[in-house]
Amino acid sequence: MTPRRLTLPTLTLALVGALAAPTAAVADRPGSPGQPTLGRPVAAPSSATVVGWSQLPAKTYVPGSETSGHWTTGNAAVPAPYPGQPVQGFSGTHRNADGSYLVLSDNGFGAKTNSADFLLAMHRIRPNTQTGDTAYEKTLFTFTDPQRLIPWTTWRDGGCAAASSLPAGYTCPAPDRQLTGWDFDPESLQVAPDGTYWVGEEFGPYLLHFDAQGRLLEAPIPTPGVKSPSNPTLGSQTPNLANSKGFEGMAISPDGRTLYPMLEGPVAEDTAAGLGSDLRIYEAPIARDGSAAFTGEFRRYRMESAANALGDFIAINKHQFLVIERDNLQGAAAKFKRIYLVDTRGVAAGEYVRKTLLVDLMNVPNPEGVGGFGDPFTFPFFTIEDVELIDNRTIAVMNDNNFPATGGRSATIPDQNEYVEIRLGAPLQVDRRLLAG
Repeated sequence: MTPRRLTLPTLTLALVGALAAPTAAVADRPGSPGQPTLGRPVAAPSSATVVGWSQLPAKTYVPGSETSGHWTTGNAAVPAPYPGQPVQGFSGTHRNADGSYLVLSDNGFGAKTNSADFLLAMHRIRPNTQTGDTAYEKTLFTFTDPQRLIPWTTWRDGGCAAASSLPAGYTCPAPDRQLTGWDFDPESLQVAPDGTYWVGEEFGPYLLHFDAQGRLLEAPIPTPGVKSPSNPTLGSQTPNLANSKGFEGMAISPDGRTLYPMLEGPVAEDTAAGLGSDLRIYEAPIARDGSAAFTGEFRRYRMESAANALGDFIAINKHQFLVIERDNLQGAAAKFKRIYLVDTRGVAAGEYVRKTLLVDLMNVPNPEGVGGFGDPFTFPFFTIEDVELIDNRTIAVMNDNNFPATGGRSATIPDQNEYVEIRLGAPLQVDRRLLAG
């Protein structure tokens, strides 16, 4: 959640121009580690249109929940501490057959140090594009570790008691194994065929496996050779991934047998090798018993700028994916918020996936004035972290509003949780197993 230029040495100017004009002919071959390539052209981004929009108010709290934000100051619009647990920070989503969405809240308020009182939770919301209102329906559960599978101290079971000081008005809760933003930063979500949940997180980065009630099923699965400064097992080791650059996106194969977690930022080894624009897409097959393990192999995704970041990564079939790539700007300063179609077919481990511009979220035609916005529609939020399939021609996109942050739509009004539906100019080759229901 926390907001955090290399020249592309081997891309020619003509190839860069192909991104701005994706209908031009480009090569359809895998990219070697020295030369990333683009994929076959799809419909021009200008042919996509906005067809639906709704919003959930920023000040939406879980009814009857604990207060939060004791380690933050809030702002003039929403002073801290907050009267409950905010339903905010949508970092992962899953569309249900009835048109509602599961939404995963991230670690809370942007960092391990200020989110100890934020309970990690899964909510259900229902966008209504006719009224423009998104309804908060319920909180399904808060994530827990009742079997004590986490081999280090958690906040609500020893961490709080060991703290040298606590903010005014906050007292340690009774030990209950509920997980908080001090423990993990969940950023991506997939539902396995057996109904269990897989979560990609950023502190490790780890893969987390939960049952249908949000209870941890196995110990956190570490990423081979990668650790962030917030990794609880770091010790005296040197981290090689910046904070908040872990598994921002994670796809699942149509058969539900392989996870593809994707880092938000480059690892130190790649940056040192002049590959600071590269993001790694790992693979983790799911075994028959439901557990998963990394193969250690990864493919590469080349960002348009080393200053950009990943927003989300989902599958549309066994070799094509959608990626949100974004800049770290918001409001009038925002320039680059895009969705790319990515193809891994024929791309070996260590090589570059192909990418083709699909939607420019800063320039989406809106001839009907959906949501009361002008034409074109822009989605100028700092963090855009959710893309989901509705059908083979329609996608949904949501922002992480970084509650109680301002700056996306207004300098003074807290950003809402916005939901937008976009009709594509041409159908995607969607595997129906990846559609709700």
